[in-house]
Amino acid sequence: METQLSNGPSCNTSNGPNQMNSCSSPVESSGMEDSKTNLIVNYLPQNMTQEELKSLFGSIGEIESCKLVRDKITGQSLGYGFVNYVDPKDAEKAINTLNGLRLQTKTIKVSYARPSSASIRDANLYVSGLPKTMPQKELEQLFSQYGRIITSRILVDQVTGWTTC
Repeated sequence: METQLSNGPSCNTSNGPNQMNSCSSPVESSGMEDSKTNLIVNYLPQNMTQEELKSLFGSIGEIESCKLVRDKITGQSLGYGFVNYVDPKDAEKAINTLNGLRLQTKTIKVSYARPSSASIRDANLYVSGLPKTMPQKELEQLFSQYGRIITSRILVDQVTGWTTC
């Protein structure tokens, strides 16, 4: 079972359960804050290419930049990327249209990217070994005493309805 608890939607990447990672948005280097054109796309299929990502999001509107994030050593996709639109309306439309889209075995999450900062660095938490039938509400009650939870998700087996670990 893998659960994500996050203090911000700007990143979630894991090389496996119990690993926390941080990332920064391309917005960070431009000095913009809370951009309404820059999106982060999480839970991308491992074999998706940058060209496929650009094509998918380009169907919504004109893209200024697109980046599929890869491991610097292996070149393997880390399962997330950034798409920066020219027009904020296209970014909003992409969130409304593509968030929750099923691609192969993954359901992508599309949200506004935020610049990396000390307050959100290492804010994602992946937990394994929870009871197979733990409800979402109970999980959030358990962890809410440690800070505000922006999003959380328990991965469950579609057949049994139990957590996947």
